[in-house]
Parts: sequence; structure tokens; C-alpha cells
Amino acid sequence: MRRSYPLRFVLSALLVLVACAAHAQVVDPNLWVTNGKVNATLLDGARLYIGGDFSYVGPQTGSFSSYDVSDQHVKTRWPRVDGTVLCAAPDGAGGWFIGGTFTKVGGFTRNNLAHIDANGGTVQWNPNPNGAVRSLIVRGRKVYVAGDFTTISSTARNRAACLEAVYGTAQAWNPNASGTVYSIVALDDKIFAGGTFTTIGGQTRNRIAALDTLNGSATAWNPNANSTVFSIFATPSRVYIGGDFTLVGGQNRSRVAALGTASGLALAWNPGVIGRVLTLAMRSPNLYVGGAFDVAGGLTRYSIAALDTINGRPRRGIPDGAAP
Repeated sequence: MRRSYPLRFVLSALLVLVACAAHAQVVDPNLWVTNGKVNATLLDGARLYIGGDFSYVGPQTGSFSSYDVSDQHVKTRWPRVDGTVLCAAPDGAGGWFIGGTFTKVGGFTRNNLAHIDANGGTVQWNPNPNGAVRSLIVRGRKVYVAGDFTTISSTARNRAACLEAVYGTAQAWNPNASGTVYSIVALDDKIFAGGTFTTIGGQTRNRIAALDTLNGSATAWNPNANSTVFSIFATPSRVYIGGDFTLVGGQNRSRVAALGTASGLALAWNPGVIGRVLTLAMRSPNLYVGGAFDVAGGLTRYSIAALDTINGRPRRGIPDGAAP
């Protein structure tokens, strides 16, 4: 006697057979990517033609890459970073230390901090901070890091730490910041730190401080910013800072200021920016500021500007050295 089966059983069996017959698809990690939607493709032999809403086609780099200015090509030897890279510093041997909010580097688990060697390999160095790393400095065998973390290298360190550059072990340096540290910059025997903190290095310091490189204690330098400091650029005579503040170093200064390296007092330089300043860089005679603003030095400048380091006036910036 022929046995009958419910329709749902037959359909389930067919789906199982189809699934078993299908082969796993392997994603080509070397296939180039676009910066927008791809609407059409045509494969002709070894060539793939594509069309869509993009303006760039290039190699997959992840969140960390480099660009050769001589041959104008992206260098592809660096490992893919899964997440966001917020800071990087050369290791002095062709490689890089990187920090941010990522989970893998080159396929290896690396939470928020990693070391990449000159050949693009992921070094075993793995301090594993439990929060974002937003700024880092390499000085010989020491790597100073700052951000949002509260533990690093299995050691309690609130938002700032010093690590051994080869093994990643936490050193005694422990400023113990009460809030996020967005930027650290080294100058001689000091590390200037900026962020949201109100205590650091064992002292009350509102959002900006100078720390001893040996013991992490706060020095007497105390500009006392009234809001967040996001970025710092230090020279032997001036410490430039950018952020959300409107009062620092005893003077009204809107989002960008120059402070005396020894005194911490605001200098006469006062371009004024309307909007947030997130990053600073210098190539004399310009201080380049970037962020979310639309006015700098009294002129319209959207999100980026080059400010004369003598008088604070905006410059063209491109080409470098052009007349204001």
C-alpha cells in the first residue's frame, strides 16, 4: 500500500536536499569596493564591469591605511582593522601603534589597541583596554595611551596609562583621570592632557593639565578650561588647544587658544572660532584647525581652516605659504 505524506513534510525534505547540495560561498577579500551603491554588474571573462551611485573604486583597507604621495597609490600591506581607528603613532621601526574602538586587526582579536609591524603583521602585543583609546604617544620603550578605558593590561587605570612597548605591561604611571582624556602630547618631561576630566594627577584640573612623565602627577600648570579640550599641539613656547571652551588661561577664548608653555596663561593670539574644534596640526606659519565650525578668525571657514600663528588671521592654506 502506498503511503501518503503531508505536503509540508515533502516541502521540508526538498529544502533540506537543496541546502545540502549548495556549496558555501567564499568572499574574495581582495575585491575592490566602492563608496556608494552598485546597481548593475557584468562579468566578461576576467573583467567585472559595474555601474551605480559611486564616485570611488579602490582596495579594501579597513580603518587603517597609508597613501604614498610619490606614486599616489594606497598602500595595501596594512592589515584590515574591524572598527574605527582614532589615533596612530609610528613605532620607530616602520610599524604603527593604533588605538580606537575596534575588535580585530588582521583577523586577530585586538580590542581598541594594537601594534602593527613594518610588514603589516599584527604583533602579539595585546593590552586589551576595556574602552576607547583616543590618543597615544610612543617614547622609546614606553607607550602612553589615553581615552575612555578603566582597565588595561589587566590593571586598573582610569583613562590614562603607560605601557611597556614590547610586552604591553602597565607601568606605574597612573594619572587617574576623572573623565575622558581626548588628547595627550609630550614635550620634554611633561605630558599635556586634555579632555572632560576635573581631577587628574592627584589634583583638581579642569579639562587640561600637564603631567610628570615619570610619576603621572599634575604639575602647577593650570589653565582651567571651562569646557572640553579635544586637541592639543605643543611647542617649546606655546601650547595650542582646541575644543568647546570659551574661557581658558584666565581669558575669554572661543574654542581655540594659545597658552604659555611655562605659565599656562592665555597669550594674545586670539582668532576665535564659532563652533567646535576637534583637531589641530601645524606646519609653520599655519596652525590648521578642524572640527564642526563655520567661522574662524572672523571669516567664513567650514570645518577646516589655516590660521596664521602670529596674528590669528585665516589663510588660504592651499597652496602652503599662500598670501592671506
